[in-house]
Amino acid sequence: MLLDGAIVVTMMPAWPLLDQEEMRAVVVAVPPRVSRAIANAPFHIRLAARSISILLRPCIFLISVGAGGRLATALRADKFYTFLQRLPGPIRSVLRLYRSITLLAFYEQTNVAAKLLAARN
Repeated sequence: MLLDGAIVVTMMPAWPLLDQEEMRAVVVAVPPRVSRAIANAPFHIRLAARSISILLRPCIFLISVGAGGRLATALRADKFYTFLQRLPGPIRSVLRLYRSITLLAFYEQTNVAAKLLAARN
């Protein structure tokens, strides 16, 4: 879903072990996996995630204007997410859900897993 994609891309780590081509492939592959995971979640989780993502998407767009690239946008979005996590209510839980699923989907990518295993040896 488009709404998930904007949020997920800003939550993905900027991992220096991936070259530009590999990172592009990961950026394309991760958002659909996150969307599927949320789509398969129980109704009350889907409802909260969709409702809050509808509100977050325009904010992410406004934050991205004039940022000068993916890394700058991610840094601005991270500050925004930090602010939102201090607010009461379900937004904190939904942000944690997106961040957790995004990181899991990121590290499950073949390119990333291969680089992790190579770095470990």
